[in-house]
Amino acid sequence: MANQESNRTLIVETFLGSARSSGFWSAISGVVGVTASLAGIILVLAIDELRNFGIAVLIIGLVMMFVALVLSPRAVAIFMGGRQGRYGTNIVVMTVAFFAIVVLLNYLFYLTSNRFDVTATRVFTLSAQTEQILKNLDRPVRANAFFIPDNSATSFAEQQAEDLLNEFSRQSPNFTYRFVDPELERSIATQYDVQDYPTVVFEDIDQGSQQGTFGLNEQDFVTGILIATGIKQKRVYFLTGHKEASITRSPTTGEVDSKGFDFAIEGMQRDNYDVRPLNLLEQPDGVPSDAAVVVIAGPEQNLSSAEELDALTEYMLDGGSIIMLLDPPVPTTYRQFINRWGLQIFNESVVDVVSNVGGEISTPMFQRTNGQFVPNSLTGVPIVDDLDVVFFPDATALSLLVEPEDLPAFITYTPLALTTPASWLETNPDNVEFNPGIDPAGPLDVVAVIQAAGTLDLQPVRTENKLAKLIVFTDSDFVRNSFFFSSDNADFFLNSVNWLADDTELISIRPKLVPFRELVVNQRERDFIKWSSWFVPPIIMLILSTIVWWRRR
Repeated sequence: MANQESNRTLIVETFLGSARSSGFWSAISGVVGVTASLAGIILVLAIDELRNFGIAVLIIGLVMMFVALVLSPRAVAIFMGGRQGRYGTNIVVMTVAFFAIVVLLNYLFYLTSNRFDVTATRVFTLSAQTEQILKNLDRPVRANAFFIPDNSATSFAEQQAEDLLNEFSRQSPNFTYRFVDPELERSIATQYDVQDYPTVVFEDIDQGSQQGTFGLNEQDFVTGILIATGIKQKRVYFLTGHKEASITRSPTTGEVDSKGFDFAIEGMQRDNYDVRPLNLLEQPDGVPSDAAVVVIAGPEQNLSSAEELDALTEYMLDGGSIIMLLDPPVPTTYRQFINRWGLQIFNESVVDVVSNVGGEISTPMFQRTNGQFVPNSLTGVPIVDDLDVVFFPDATALSLLVEPEDLPAFITYTPLALTTPASWLETNPDNVEFNPGIDPAGPLDVVAVIQAAGTLDLQPVRTENKLAKLIVFTDSDFVRNSFFFSSDNADFFLNSVNWLADDTELISIRPKLVPFRELVVNQRERDFIKWSSWFVPPIIMLILSTIVWWRRR
């Protein structure tokens, strides 16, 4: 007990003796000054949010180092000349050199146009079509991005738009952009008729034409550029009057019906098509001559007259393009129409026990890994090249009306998607099981393309050097509102429209998937992560370095 008391007394006397020495306070000031200076430099260079705080810490560190020099210049000189001083100087030099190298590398990377996208879904890589469109710009185009700065609700969207616009500008010297605060610069917002924001207005500077978009993805930006620069929109008509899938969006609530065709129509509009309804009873001259594609989506009733059937045939004979989404049982007049082009469609439903959705064998799934898509290398039709998975809630099958060897040379039949060998057409829906000799066995064609220079009865296409093109889907449910965004359903339909429209520059550019990887925490947890990541590592290093110094002194 007496020894412990004696030790405490000795420690206190030693500390008090040291505290009376200017060298002690000089050492304390020097350690604090060096530590604060390093921390200030790190904060200034690495964390923009704490730049002012970092400058203050750096100033305090320099002041403390000056105080250490004033209190004991001889001790500082001895320390700097000693082994510990040399170690400390080396640490400071290496730290400064490290940050100088980091700054230099960042500057060099900023100067170069090379980019490395290491994200899983290539989120920051522009499509080849977008790059080609930007490189082909022959006059100046400017994007005017209207955002309210420091708005937490739109900060992520603003950063996303800026990153994308920056990539656009790197691809073309004729493309520029600027960000405008619509609240502070009301005159500019009024000039571009901007009332709601955030929005981006694309402007052809020479012609003065403009196109605004609320969408902030690559596809919307490209569409805005194309419209602003005056590239003509192709026109797509979708047939009405026979209970086809159509627009169901409520003008008051904005809600859509699950059986509607709203999302598909909006998808075509995003692809820069002018989409309009077509009622053949109101068109005495048949399908308008400006139709790039006619869409027939899930009709439940027959064509109203033979004139309608003939109008569609005449359109095809003039080199037209039609996409048909037919559900079993298919109305008779539509069967007659595809028969003219060498196709027949069944009424029975497809059953697939191997590739289906959630065990629902009457909902076949088509997967690239199963070889259920026929690639461009075999067909010359690139529609399915980038598809991975598509499913049809209820489908039937297609086949040629004649034997393949009897098909005229001017008609080409190309299947795009087919079921697995473990599938069949169910002729008895009350007892779903495969009956050999009764149920047609798979693999079965469910989507096919016809390219023809005439009908099966030798009526030739009248437009030289142009083929009639027809794509038939044996299901329309996959592209209705309830399933449009599931798997690659949307891409299958929109790619088909793009191919039929003979698009090159206006080919669809799909929005890329941005995976959700956000860490969801409350405010207290967020603050802890934020401040601990900034200060805990330096404090731990300071404590460890102090312990090492104390043991080696």
